[in-house]
Amino acid sequence: MENKIVYLPYRWVMLAATCLAIMSCYIDMIVYAPILGDIAKGLQIDMGKATNLMMGFVLAVAFVLMWGGIVCDKYGITAALVLGLACATIPATFMPIIGSNYSSVLVARLIQGASVGFIFAVIGPILALWFPPKEQGIAGGLMIGCISLGSAIGVLISPLIYGATKSWQNTVAIMSIVGWISLIFAFVTTRKKPSSEVVNAVVKAMQVGSESLTFSKAVVLPQTWIATFVMVFNAWGLYCIYNLVPPYLAAPAPMGVGLGPATSGAISVAVTVIGLFAMIIGGIFFDKVFKGKAIPAIAIGFILSGLFTYFILFPYVYTNMALLIICLLVAGWGIPFMNPSISAFVAMNYPPMILGRMIGWIFGIGTFGGALGLYLGGYSIGATGSFKTAITMISIAAIVGFVLCFFLKPRKA
Repeated sequence: MENKIVYLPYRWVMLAATCLAIMSCYIDMIVYAPILGDIAKGLQIDMGKATNLMMGFVLAVAFVLMWGGIVCDKYGITAALVLGLACATIPATFMPIIGSNYSSVLVARLIQGASVGFIFAVIGPILALWFPPKEQGIAGGLMIGCISLGSAIGVLISPLIYGATKSWQNTVAIMSIVGWISLIFAFVTTRKKPSSEVVNAVVKAMQVGSESLTFSKAVVLPQTWIATFVMVFNAWGLYCIYNLVPPYLAAPAPMGVGLGPATSGAISVAVTVIGLFAMIIGGIFFDKVFKGKAIPAIAIGFILSGLFTYFILFPYVYTNMALLIICLLVAGWGIPFMNPSISAFVAMNYPPMILGRMIGWIFGIGTFGGALGLYLGGYSIGATGSFKTAITMISIAAIVGFVLCFFLKPRKA
């Protein structure tokens, strides 16, 4: 069937627009992390309360992921991308005006977090309508891998701009330029229609077995809730590693390591950029090594992130730059490494007509784990004056996720 269907070369332009959009959103998310201590001083709040600015972004991601697909389904890929990029970029652009008040900054972060829910909804249609099955793995890996790429760019460039401008508000606004470029590119390039042959084939495939499992029946299945809670602890690890490790490294002792924003931003790139490679290798591992079995990669991912994140709390690690970077590389590898296996598990166990909603449900509710981890982490930082408990909780979440993944069994027909 695949050989008889014409997939347009323009699919790579659609992929580029989506990758650029995802990257832009995560630049806007992470820009706060390495300079969070300075933001707290500027807003005259403690570090624990400042962490809520990261939590607010992730909380909005979780809410909107569950229904953001409606915009894409009803109004199309272009509308979803442009709306998502507008949510991320406009609040950042106006930060020099609104950034003197904590409440207004928190609202801005909630709006920015909504961007991910709208933009992630296009991943399914892009893969199904533009790419043949043999290319969907690499295309999906590249799109999701842009989470790590955007985070790496943001965590590296943010301290440099802050050092030059001495204003965190201006730093956020300047970093939003990438978002405006992405918005214009998406608006201009993504209105092209896919091949009619592909559309007809997808519609025909969705009609097959339309009487099978419904969404309302799927959400109450045991394996749905196991997958959801695995995602809860996956998101706890991902968002807390990305958002708490940079300020932990930057904060002065005894609260943190005391490396300062610039050095923290530079070495925290190890945590984020490695995720792009981990995502691709994780997909190959799932396909070629364990032949479609999801549990091994998930278990390995939780072990690596849980152990090596905990190691960075020890003085003999964070006082040795080479050892610290190695631990950050391994910790940053673990969570992204398991994500292709989780996505594939969902795709293989639910019928096509409800797959988008199931991904939104599992990943949306799962993302609340990231928001919960950031909230509890921020609370512990405010209460203890140290990042130690917050970092330890990442490892505890990994242990729970490791145990849960062994209950993740394929759905019986």
